[in-house]
Amino acid sequence: MKFSKKFLVMLGLVALLTASLVTSAFASDTRLMGFARVDKVKMLDDQPASFSLLGSYTCDRVQVSSSVEGKTISIYARDVKVKHSGTKCDSSKSFKRSVNLGTLVPGKYTVLINPDGSGKAQKKFSFIAPMLPTPAPTSPAQP
Repeated sequence: MKFSKKFLVMLGLVALLTASLVTSAFASDTRLMGFARVDKVKMLDDQPASFSLLGSYTCDRVQVSSSVEGKTISIYARDVKVKHSGTKCDSSKSFKRSVNLGTLVPGKYTVLINPDGSGKAQKKFSFIAPMLPTPAPTSPAQP
């Protein structure tokens, strides 16, 4: 293969690689716009703990995350704007998301929905994680 053909093939490969990296960088470039509005929280299961969130957001999508620290459960529903998407954050859209926290240590927890760090939250309620039942011991079979 001549040098000019090798050079053109390499240049084409570099161009394809650069185009794919630039496209994926723009697609994943997001910005948190604030909290989405959570209207209703429903407990789906107490062990493993899971909740359903119903609410609304105004930008491109909702990002839900959670954390458990001690006896406090924090659930965040954030309004996310995808940069360079061409859409404005001006119309309200509804969402429904599930949050699975896994198996918790038994006890009473305080659940905070979208806490702002100053002690205020959109919603605040108590949740009791029960003890998981332990299986009964099995006795050996009698002959």
